[in-house]
Amino acid sequence: MRRVILVVDDQDAVREIVRAALEDAGYAVLETGFPQAALALARTSGIDLLITDIVMPEMDAFELAQLVSSAVPGVEILFTSGYADAREEGHFLRKPFTPRQLVDKVEAILGA
Repeated sequence: MRRVILVVDDQDAVREIVRAALEDAGYAVLETGFPQAALALARTSGIDLLITDIVMPEMDAFELAQLVSSAVPGVEILFTSGYADAREEGHFLRKPFTPRQLVDKVEAILGA
């Protein structure tokens, strides 16, 4: 069964690169640039992992992660940012990252 990953980033180009890398690695990918839409997708799509940029419109990634974790118990969270450092908050990947670095991090989180 394919793992489902929800990607939330307000930059279209970043989402496209992340989606392509994850799909090439065999994951099913949902994506949006808006936290409220991400929350709706998480509630209805049975996601395994949320990958979210920290700085976004509507709400920051930490609030989104809390809401998604409440809606989807056991979901893993991966924070990304080129500005902030969220290593103390959980799994974190600093931008810019390569597709290989992303896939390696996701595989480490999901135990793939």
